[in-house]
Amino acid sequence: MCGRFVIDDSGDVAEIRKIFEELKKHYGSTVEFQNVKAGEIYPTDTVPVIIPAEEMRIDAVPMQWGIINRRDNSLVINARSEGVYGKAMFKESIINKRCIIPSTGFYEWAKLDQYNKKEKYLIKPARTPMLYLAGIYTKFRDPSVPNKEHVRFAVMTREAMGYVRSLHTRMPVTVERKDILKWLNGGPDNINEIFNGQMPEYAFTNLGSVG
Repeated sequence: MCGRFVIDDSGDVAEIRKIFEELKKHYGSTVEFQNVKAGEIYPTDTVPVIIPAEEMRIDAVPMQWGIINRRDNSLVINARSEGVYGKAMFKESIINKRCIIPSTGFYEWAKLDQYNKKEKYLIKPARTPMLYLAGIYTKFRDPSVPNKEHVRFAVMTREAMGYVRSLHTRMPVTVERKDILKWLNGGPDNINEIFNGQMPEYAFTNLGSVG
């Protein structure tokens, strides 16, 4: 599962800095840009998200985390890779609206006892500063706001592997930098290849007990 992730904009990560600079250049005057966050990211936060652009290029846009389930108005922050084509809520998005969420890591919690005390872990890639999360997004219009289009995303997840499995049964689907266009613009074979690809080598930092 991916319930929180992190975007380290301290200046040490050149790719993150470049993304924020591009975002400011194109969207700096918008309300959406004013809401963009860095640091520890929670559901409903607005962050930079990469989507396809013309001529096989990419574009970073501000987007809010969490797709609204129209049946019960619940917030859906993750989408399981297994069977995603069979889910009416995600089918159109997995075919036509795939995105990349740039990050520098994500969080998981290890349960310590029956009293819900947990240890919080920061999970980061061991060999690169960047972690690209596979996502899907939707667009919808709010009837109460004329001519206003909302865009929201969910993070794709897969069965957990390696040490992540000791913390949670699910983990984010990640995309290597060289495969970003393959995820954004590719067909079903490309998508399944990424769903079943090797996970990055991770480094784990215990941030202490919570709860």
